[in-house]
Amino acid sequence: MASKQELENLGTTELAVLCGKVAADATRYSESGAAKAFTLKQEWALLQNPPSPALKEQQNKEVQLASWRSRAIEFHFLMGTPIK
Repeated sequence: MASKQELENLGTTELAVLCGKVAADATRYSESGAAKAFTLKQEWALLQNPPSPALKEQQNKEVQLASWRSRAIEFHFLMGTPIK
């Protein structure tokens, strides 16, 4: 199980990869855990669009990504997802 600090040291791409692993293994992490991981991975994918030329839109995307990152860290911490 990863510590919260270890999870906080991961980048968003690494967190998304963990989401994919949890989503693919419902027997290990539960159906609801796998479903939540799948949703987080989808949200991450939507935030990966190219940077917006509008500064306000780009700032909004960065806020959304920071929010996603916090939720992903908390999710993996609560699920006990190993990072290795």
